[in-house]
Amino acid sequence: MKHSLSSAIYILLILAGPRIAPSQQKEQETFRFAVRSQLVEVFLTVSQENQLIPNLGKTDFNLLEDGMPAAVDRVDSQEVPLQVVLLVDLSESIRPSLRTVQEAAITFLDSLKPADRVLLILFNSELQTFEQNTDSRKALIGEIEHSRAHGMTRLYDAMIAGMKYLEGKPGRKAIVCFTDGQDTAGTLSGTAALNAAARFGYPIYMIGSGAGLELDSLKLLLRQFAEVNSGRAYFIQNINKLREAFNKVSEELRAAYVLNYYTNVAQDGRWHNLSVTTVDPSFTVHGRKGFFARRTEEGASKP
Repeated sequence: MKHSLSSAIYILLILAGPRIAPSQQKEQETFRFAVRSQLVEVFLTVSQENQLIPNLGKTDFNLLEDGMPAAVDRVDSQEVPLQVVLLVDLSESIRPSLRTVQEAAITFLDSLKPADRVLLILFNSELQTFEQNTDSRKALIGEIEHSRAHGMTRLYDAMIAGMKYLEGKPGRKAIVCFTDGQDTAGTLSGTAALNAAARFGYPIYMIGSGAGLELDSLKLLLRQFAEVNSGRAYFIQNINKLREAFNKVSEELRAAYVLNYYTNVAQDGRWHNLSVTTVDPSFTVHGRKGFFARRTEEGASKP
């Protein structure tokens, strides 16, 4: 009888389980909430009559997610360093204007602040990547100066390599790409690269020049890459205007913001619309139009 009573008490203790203090329970719920949240970064610029507006804070912005107000966590502004991927087309067709392309790319690097960081990707039939790890860009400039034009064009592979590099990097991120023609040597399609751009969410600045611009299909593609995440496309008929285009990109990057907030939408991989405005109605915001939710097995199984 004594043995049976002890067994019964033991079973009751197991069924009851350990008691969790209210504070511990709250911490566990908070942890689960944080895990299910997704950080969304919205790259944007603010202008007034074509004049870029700097030095705004999070209280200056209004954010709507799928038409509903969302709370801004923080805004990274001009004092936050840039993480830039610079893609330079060095295919055979660049050969006649190689020196002009080199000088424009170097001028762009010189326009960035010392704290900014750059990944340089020189692409033709191959991809060559050079990462800046210090405040000096002397090594990157040397690679550009000694580069040679030859081979075909792996445009899409280069762009996706740049997107993957920026993933998880701190600061304000952007991709700047110069090319004079369509992809002729890549392993990926333009559609795949565009889909990747929409999911990564980084702004892309496309600078097109050369005979390739005679193709409407190339212009359309460059515009699509630029518009998917609030970047811009520049078409240069005269290669001597290339430095001017790079200067415009540099000016916009220096004035750019990244609005950060946490979303709790279902993790089902679906698209969600974003709208950002400022408290001052005279300002115009040029920014990311939406994002794809993170996908999990649980979210993907839901209708």
